[in-house]
Amino acid sequence: MSTKVRQIIAKKVQRGISGMKIGSSVPELRKLTDHLITFLKVNPKVATLQAPCNNTSAQGCFRFDVSLKKLNYALISNPPCESHQRSKVCELQDLGSSLVHKIETDDTLLSAYVHPHPNDDDMLLSLTVPAGEPCCEVLQNVLKQPSNFWHQSDLLSLIPKQSVVVEFSSPNIAKPFHVGHLRSTILGGCLSRMHAALGHHVIRLNYLGDWGTQFGLLKYGCDARSITRSDLLEDPIKKLYEVYVWANKQAETDPNVHAEASQLFSRMEHGDEQALEQWRFFRDISVKDLNKTYKRLGISFDEYHGESDYPAASCAAILRQMEDCGLLELHEDGRKMYEFTPGRKVTVVKSDGSSIYLSRDIAAAVDRYQKFGFDHHYYVVDMTQIDHFRALFSALTALQYPWARRMRHVRFGRIKGLSSRKGSTLFLSDLLDDGRKLMMKQQTQTSTTLVSGNDAVAAADALALSAIVVADLRQRRHRDYDFSWQAALRSTGDTGVRLQYTHCRLVQLEQNCGVALNLDAQLQSLASEPAALACVALIAKYEEILYEFHESLEPYILVSYLFKLSHSINKALYKLKVRDAPRDVAEARLALFVAARHTLAAGLTLLGLQPLDKM
Repeated sequence: MSTKVRQIIAKKVQRGISGMKIGSSVPELRKLTDHLITFLKVNPKVATLQAPCNNTSAQGCFRFDVSLKKLNYALISNPPCESHQRSKVCELQDLGSSLVHKIETDDTLLSAYVHPHPNDDDMLLSLTVPAGEPCCEVLQNVLKQPSNFWHQSDLLSLIPKQSVVVEFSSPNIAKPFHVGHLRSTILGGCLSRMHAALGHHVIRLNYLGDWGTQFGLLKYGCDARSITRSDLLEDPIKKLYEVYVWANKQAETDPNVHAEASQLFSRMEHGDEQALEQWRFFRDISVKDLNKTYKRLGISFDEYHGESDYPAASCAAILRQMEDCGLLELHEDGRKMYEFTPGRKVTVVKSDGSSIYLSRDIAAAVDRYQKFGFDHHYYVVDMTQIDHFRALFSALTALQYPWARRMRHVRFGRIKGLSSRKGSTLFLSDLLDDGRKLMMKQQTQTSTTLVSGNDAVAAADALALSAIVVADLRQRRHRDYDFSWQAALRSTGDTGVRLQYTHCRLVQLEQNCGVALNLDAQLQSLASEPAALACVALIAKYEEILYEFHESLEPYILVSYLFKLSHSINKALYKLKVRDAPRDVAEARLALFVAARHTLAAGLTLLGLQPLDKM
């Protein structure tokens, strides 16, 4: 919300509330006054900017709603029960009426009134202010600092700058980049960009599944099928996966195959150089192939770690520490187990002494805190791993690491219906190729397409990625959802393609409208145009959206906002013509649309998308 609007309202409310008598059933006057002013200035959950309205004059205005219930609950340490909350509506109405009675209205604060919340047992204190000055402030702030206009936000300045590790993607070597890894990559990349945009020090970490018996199976399969290293240089992950599947089938009928693979992994754990040299080759060619996919997704990492960084020798100190604390239980078959919750145990060391995923994750967490000293560590991993992370966090807490509470499992649901047309096994490159082909076909059938040749291929690739990313991030994280190319590639409705189309329209407008951007344009004229004020109100909300995104780690908040902004922009484009309008009006409208474009582009960039100029 505009800093200017908050300051105007805070000053008027502070003046009006002085000396007001409040009953014993609500917080004391001084405390109420202090908190009300604070919330008006910075708290988006208590006070929010709503759609603009028109008063009786020709001048437009903004409405600012203060939730009296949220304000009241924020002032007490122990909120009352739900039934008591419902019984306080009349009390809140009395409080609001008393505030309104004391607030003086004038040309800087046009009105103050109380009314029920339409969807809640709450009362709203609504205050309206003239739109002219805050409208200028909002647009000029964006136009003067288009790449980081939110940095001037009083609200976002409340978030302390911290060191944040985001661990995401984490595919397994020699296995397909499946939908769980895809969703982790999209979500983890978005969370990383959001934290970086707010000034945090972000470490983007990819923790590869590059250790385990699977490498013994790969070695067996390559030897048995006489596959050489040169055979694996092209499409290594697909070829290694074929070998892995074949070796697994052999192991199903011949127990000696699995025994041989397990023996090879045990040799790797104990430092056998010949076994490790073959493993390094598998790992290196796989990482190079993965990087091609990440480049296409616009994803980069600061750190590549792997389970291989924490073999049995590295885990030994952690295991001794767990034994000293009495956390491990030895079973008859030689396994060592940890009870992470009453009645639920998990293996930490296998019967042959080899490390397992959990023991390596405990060692990795200790190592990362020693390296990064993080304030937060986010594991972006699907919901099937809930018990694993419960065990991990429980073990770290039992080992008395105080920073264990800084770690969080950012979990998400499954994507259904997402597969390559080349088969049920998903390779992301095939999926993106399918989307690009479908998008190019759609472009050739559209008369408004502005790109051709290599530009058309690049645009189709970007639009296919936009379709996937927006279709994913518009969902609440924990929910499963169905993916459909037909729905995702629509150019109408709420899709990534539509967001890109809106951005392209704004670029084309700026290039062809007949006037140049003037940072000194008379923006006050926009105050009398409701379609313009609707856009300004949404632009002003960008900082509140970032704040809520940061608090919840839910990208759908940002995506929903971008859909609303896109709808508002398209309505304004229809109603507010720039070409052939009087020059001062045209310049003001162009400034609005350029600011809207910068805001839309900022949001698209946070999602991990390159805003397109034409399509």
